[in-house]
This record gives sequence, structure tokens and C-alpha cells, in this order.
Amino acid sequence: MHRHLREALLFHTAFFVAAAAAIALTPMRAFGSVLLMAAVAYQIALPAWSLMRGHGDWLALWAFLLPLSLCQPLADWVLVDVAQTLTFPDHGIYRIGGAVPLYFCGLWTMALFPVLLAAQHSRQPWLTVTGAGLLVFAACEWIARPLGLWHARNVATVAGVAVYVLTAEVLLCWAALAAYRGTRGSALPVRVIAAAGVSLLYTGALLWALLVVDPLFSRG
Repeated sequence: MHRHLREALLFHTAFFVAAAAAIALTPMRAFGSVLLMAAVAYQIALPAWSLMRGHGDWLALWAFLLPLSLCQPLADWVLVDVAQTLTFPDHGIYRIGGAVPLYFCGLWTMALFPVLLAAQHSRQPWLTVTGAGLLVFAACEWIARPLGLWHARNVATVAGVAVYVLTAEVLLCWAALAAYRGTRGSALPVRVIAAAGVSLLYTGALLWALLVVDPLFSRG
């Protein structure tokens, strides 16, 4: 168990250091293109590493998370155009629905993979997925604005992080873990449908959290 987690930590650390270096050296006009290339590179590097190292569990988890990640821009699109609580700076790259940069189709896998892998190798998977999910997504939300990836608007924030989003993202982690474990031995179409269902659930969870959680932290 510990060997798998150490190797996953080393893989992701090496990948993100390399991606961060590439981004830091990139002119702003090419920022979106580099992010897209990083997202694509991750989708190639992770399964390739899994095959080379014989990590069948990594490969199975990636195969579940890829269609889930491809569906995730729907939720962000709702936040941009319907709820109007999210905005993406223009990095000169194609936007899905004119709202969500194309590279977001791949970024969700990067966040969810280590969270679910840690849960899968834990004796307390639900506690682990909650803690790891909250930690990873809080870090992502916190660093997004200074990197110019996205930022919240018209909602309550703590240290620049929209609180309602974290609630929905924890629910996303729970749903993703339940769906992955429940369909791992199923046919590919079943797993794809389950992944898409998790994304739809997350979209609803965002709107629920916006209605119920955000007012608890909003200033009168």
C-alpha cells in the first residue's frame, strides 16, 4: 500500500514540477495552449506509467476518471452562464459553450486520481476520500486565482476560496469513489455511464450548495 502511494506521490510531484516550469517559462499569450498540452500529457503519461510498472489499479482508475473529467466542463458551464458565480480569464484558447476553456476536460483527472487512489489503499476509504478531497480541492481553489486559471464571484469566500464549491467537491469525491467501486468489474459502457452520472450529480450538488451553504457564509 505505502509503496503504491509513495510512487503516486513521486509521479505527480515530478509531473507538476515539470508542468509548473513549462508554465513559468511560457509567454502569457501561449498560456492556454501550454495548459492544454499539460492536460493531454498527463492523460498519456499516467496510463503509460501504469502499464510500464504493472499498476492495473492505476490504469482502471484512470479509465474511469477520464470520461468523468470529459463531462466535468458541464458543471463549470452552468456556474459561468447560469449561476454566474465563476469566471475564467481569456487565455486565447477554445471555450466549450463559449464559457469553459478546453483544457478543463483533462484537469479534473489530475485532482481526482490521487484522492481516489489514496482512498482505495486506505482502511478507512470514506474518511480518507473526505480528508484528501478537501485538502486537494482547497489547494486547487486557493492557487487558481494567482495562477489566473479561474476565480469565484458573487459568493462568499475564505482566503479567496468559495466555500460552497468545497462542499460540492467533497460530494463529488464521495460519488466518484462509490461509482468507481460499484462498477469496476462492469463493462465499459456501464462505467462510462456511471462516470457521466457522477458529473451530473456534481452539477446538482453545486447548485444545492449555492442555495444552502453559501448563504451561511455570506455577509449580510
